[in-house]
Formats: sequence, C-alpha cells, structure tokens
Amino acid sequence: MRECSFELDGVTLKGKRWGEEGKLPVIALHGWLDNCASFDFLAPLLNDVDLVTIDLAGQGQSDHRSHSGAYNIWLDIMEIIMLADQLKWEKFALLGHSRGGMIATLTAGTFPDRVSHLALIESFAPQFVEAKEAPIQMAAAINALIGIRDKNRSEFNSFDDAVKAREQGFLKLVHQDALVLAKRGVIEREGKYMWNNDIKLNAPSEIKFTLEQARAFTDRITIPIELIIAKDGLMEDFPQAKSFIDETQNIKIHYLSGDHHLHMSHQCQQVADIYNDYFSR
Repeated sequence: MRECSFELDGVTLKGKRWGEEGKLPVIALHGWLDNCASFDFLAPLLNDVDLVTIDLAGQGQSDHRSHSGAYNIWLDIMEIIMLADQLKWEKFALLGHSRGGMIATLTAGTFPDRVSHLALIESFAPQFVEAKEAPIQMAAAINALIGIRDKNRSEFNSFDDAVKAREQGFLKLVHQDALVLAKRGVIEREGKYMWNNDIKLNAPSEIKFTLEQARAFTDRITIPIELIIAKDGLMEDFPQAKSFIDETQNIKIHYLSGDHHLHMSHQCQQVADIYNDYFSR
C-alpha cells in the first residue's frame, strides 16, 4: 500500500493505492462519513488489481468543498472521471459501499463505456422522490445548511473518546473498524480531537432524482453488476430500493449475514471471494 494524492480542479483528494500497476484498475468509493480506510481489510485480499481507495471530498484527508451548498451526490462523478484521467485509465472497475455505491452506479450510468465492472456493497441507486416533492426537498436542504453554519463539530477529550463515539454512532461499529476509520479521519487541534468531516455533509441534498431519472441511469448500464446485501444491513429497511433492484435485469445479488459494514474486519474474506471471482471475468 502507498499513499496517493490527486489535484482535481481546486480539490485535492487523497487515498491509498494497493496492488500492482498494470492489473485490473479499480476505484473504490466509501460510504457517508467514512473514509478510504473502510477498505483497509478488504484491499489486501483482492487479487490482480491496481486499486485506488479514495477519501471522497469533505471526508478523511481530502479537501472540503469551498461552496456553501450540500454535498450532492453527482458532484463526485466528475472528480472520479478526472481521477481516472490522471491515472490514464480509459476503462476501470468501480467498487462502492453505501453512498459510494450510489456514486458508482451513477458514474457507470453516465459513462457506461468507461466502466468495466460495478461491484456494490449495501447500495445501488440513490433514493428517489416524486417530482412534486422537489420544493420540499429544496427547502429542507437550505434550512439545514443555514442552521449548520453556526454549529461547531463535536470535540472529544481524547482520541479514544472519538473512536468510542464512532462505535456508538448511527451505524454501530466494532472497535477495530471504528479504529481504522479514526486513524485516518480524526484530527487533533489545541488538545481536542474531532472527526475531520465537513459539517455540510450532514445536510440533505437540495435535489433528489425521481424514479424515472434514476432508472435512466441504471438502464444505460449493460455490464453485469454484482451486489452484496447484508441480512442485517440498511437495504432491508428500504423496500423502495429492493423493488428497484428487482426490476434490474443484469444484476446478481449475494445475501450475506452481517451488518452494513460487513466488508470490514469481520467478513472481508467472504466479500473478497465474491469480488475476486467477479473481477477475474
């Protein structure tokens, strides 16, 4: 593994590069408020890949976006394409977890000729809304962004306290998973410790796609898609997403025991076995 950095139109994205140059190029995209250490357990188990795991903007060690708006999911697509261009990868595979999986799906639908594989963990298309809900969505996002401006990020008295907070967060993590994320994502400032995520990531998107718009992206993906769903994960709570997946013809689903972060320490080998087979095809 070696650290890597990419200057992309005013935003510096940092990450890790695993494997061997000349093998299958893969870009891995982590979930919301995680960072590229999300793949630290899985990456060494993937065979014959040139894998870049990236801290998406506003998370981990990458730059925060300077604009005052939300972190709308489509903003990451251009940065992924620019990153691939810097690497001189005309065609590449995408590996995405949670929000990173949604970004990967949209990227594959936007540039289907550039994506060779779409490997997803606990994710597929972004959540969609009815068109009539657009003004409500816009108002909610703007109100949240205005309110966030006056808030300070949570501070902890020690690094261990920051790790424990992540263990007990909205999505609970075992200690070793929270620890690897914290080593990458926690900073110390004037004796206090805090997670280095842009606070604007807590605001909802100003705009969400309708069902028809989301389907327009997935309809353009003709490569076989491989999706891992955890039996105790988040996707089981979204029947809307499950019905969307059921209508997709070129997707293979693997149901595994475990929770939303099943690709980390506890089940990384099971996930690797599935994707080593997929990436070899």
